[in-house]
Amino acid sequence: MAKIRIAVLFGGVTKDHKVSLMSAYSLLNALSRDKYDVTPIGITKVGRWLYFPGSYEEIKTGKWEESSDCCSAIISPDRLHGGIITIMSDGTTAFKRIDVVISALHGKYGECGRIQGLLKLAKIPYLDCDPETAAYCMDKAMTHLILSAGGFDVPNYALMERSDMNIIDEKIAEIEKKLRYPVYVSASSCSSSIGANIVTDAAELKSAAKIAFSHHHTAVVEEDLTGRTIECAVMGGSYDIETTTLGEVVKRFDVNSAVAYTAEFTLDPELTDEQEDRIYDTARRVFRTLNFKGCARMSFRIAGDRVMLRRISAIPGFTPESAMMLLMKGSGYDYGEAIDRLVSIAIDGDV
Repeated sequence: MAKIRIAVLFGGVTKDHKVSLMSAYSLLNALSRDKYDVTPIGITKVGRWLYFPGSYEEIKTGKWEESSDCCSAIISPDRLHGGIITIMSDGTTAFKRIDVVISALHGKYGECGRIQGLLKLAKIPYLDCDPETAAYCMDKAMTHLILSAGGFDVPNYALMERSDMNIIDEKIAEIEKKLRYPVYVSASSCSSSIGANIVTDAAELKSAAKIAFSHHHTAVVEEDLTGRTIECAVMGGSYDIETTTLGEVVKRFDVNSAVAYTAEFTLDPELTDEQEDRIYDTARRVFRTLNFKGCARMSFRIAGDRVMLRRISAIPGFTPESAMMLLMKGSGYDYGEAIDRLVSIAIDGDV
């Protein structure tokens, strides 16, 4: 049987660059050479696309882009090519056909629909959702707007725009009428930890807004309810949805920080049957509502009688210690089997 030709994208120009390298390192080492013909494509911090044929250890350390064996590589949007164009230093080119792409590009430019749109245009199967779905999930404001309109329970929230800095005191007073401290402030269209802080008063909210605006023109201010954080992974397409076992994240934050924390992850947390049913039902309905394909990690908050959907990640971490992989392990997949399953979902997806 012919090997499946698979490209793994990693790196990128965002602050999630190092996280992406670790995801790619784990993915590449897990892909069986008996099953797959693997093409690693890295994007440097300044935006160069490079085919990297060297040791995966250099990806882990970040030295991969210094390799003399690298050459320029791009995904061709021409459907007749169906893959990668490599460009040597002397200007000669070559085509390499690709059966499926797995993107480990975390953050703003990897999860927001741009890469997904390119692959859709090239008609190359990939492990991810449609460009529109990716854009909705990356933008927290849009996610809350769509899901709340669909009747899903999401945290109470308010939005601040960069232009509001001209009337920041009035804007904060308006938010204080709607939300009680502490509140969680984050840049709308970035990874959840980028430009994010928990604040307890107006002065801290003003400072946190400035930090968020340095990453995006919109800041999301959410109620920061105490409660349990429950994770669920969902895979498949619109008509064939598979959910994993549930997991619980216990985070212990440093003071006034949504970034620095220690966390423990536990599989099969103690929940009532009603809570489990609500989480699984919500996860499946959200998957369908947003027209998901591929995989998603959903984060829920249980606070009193509420079971809220807080975050959706369309490109979850792929290290063995990441929540997505731990949830799949809890559902009976070892790491290699989990990657095989995700590859099969990507190939079966409609592009």
